[in-house]
Parts: sequence; C-alpha cells; structure tokens
Amino acid sequence: MKASSSDRNFTQYNAAQEGRDVRPLARAAVAAARPTGDATPKSVPGPTDVPRPTGARSTDAVGARRVAIELGCGRGIETRYLAESGYTVHAYDMDLSVVPEMDALAADLPVKHTTVDLAEITVLPSADLILACATLPFVPRASFNRLWQAMRDALRPGGILAVDLFGDRDDWAGIDGTFLARADVETLLEDVEALSLQEGERDGASLQGPKHWHTYQVLARKREHGSLA
Repeated sequence: MKASSSDRNFTQYNAAQEGRDVRPLARAAVAAARPTGDATPKSVPGPTDVPRPTGARSTDAVGARRVAIELGCGRGIETRYLAESGYTVHAYDMDLSVVPEMDALAADLPVKHTTVDLAEITVLPSADLILACATLPFVPRASFNRLWQAMRDALRPGGILAVDLFGDRDDWAGIDGTFLARADVETLLEDVEALSLQEGERDGASLQGPKHWHTYQVLARKREHGSLA
C-alpha cells in the first residue's frame, strides 16, 4: 500500500541532506535571473549554460536586494545560496527539526523562515525568483492549484520560476500528492517563457527503497505582461 504524502518522514529526509552540494536547479535559476539585477553569487559560482535575457524568524532586507521564495527549504542549503547570491529569501518548510538551523542562518543572512505546510499557503510575498526543489509533488492535488495560483500571483514580471514536478508514471503516483502528465505541465506553463523543460524517467533509490522516478524539471521566466499560467 502506498503511503500518504503527509506520512513521509521529512525530518529523516532533511537529516540525510547534510553535506550535499547546492542543487543544479538553484544554480540555474540564479544564472537565468542574473542579467536583470544584482544577484551575483558571493561564494558559490552558478552555471553558465542557461538561457539568459506562522513561525517566521527573519532579518530585514538590505538595500535594493531582490526577493526569492523557496518552497520546501529543508536545512537551508539552497536558501543560503540564494541569500549569498544577493536575494532576501522567504523560506518555507513544515519540518520543525530545521528551525534551529534556519534561525542560525537568518541571524547571518537576509532570510525569513516560516514553518508551514505548503498545502496551507494561500498568499506569498512578491518575488523575483521562486524555487521549489522536489517539494511540490508532496502537496495534495486538491491544494496544488491554490498554491500554484499563489506562486503565479507572487512572481513579478520577468521573474524566474524553477521547480521540480513528478510525473504520472512515478512509483509514488497514487499517494495524495500531485503527479502530472506532460500535457498537465505544459498547461501550467502556457503563459511563461519556458527556458528549459526536462522530462526524465529512471529506476533508482529513495529513502523508502527502490523506486521508478518520473520527473519534470522546469525553468521558466514570467512574461513581462501576463500571468504565470
């Protein structure tokens, strides 16, 4: 029997992330956004092969820093990267175990951390970049459209959207998450400039054991005039 997405042990997952590198999707998002502002990494280089053109604890924004949102920040590996790349970061996660680590990060960098279930989000702050690495699939389908709407409303014209989505042939399809056919993903992206849409399938592993993965990795830019979807 397949587990509910709400039953997954995100504390165990986040603990296993210690020591890993910044995800390529986060690097790609910063690289795609860089030409339009001041988000230049201070300590970690970004990629060069990308098309270019509730529990909050925070520090204040600095000067004219741009704003990023990370949905499912975990231990803050990508949050730190975004902040060091010139962003004030609004980071969201439901895992209480990461609060001390995120508090420490917010003491040093412009980070505002909120402990919340992503499925409960209805409003987000205006942002120049939205990042969600392997987290949106665990939002129940009944709540996904509402969250996507909040993301759509929050992203400023010209802003960058960088998200992982899971496909309908994924082994976990059937839990109360969101698993999409290719046509569903293309519909979500109808009104954005898709910089990259990579679909992949592979047999691999997860913390729960062997797994067939069906994924989409999305990098897009919101049009200067028009909505996200």
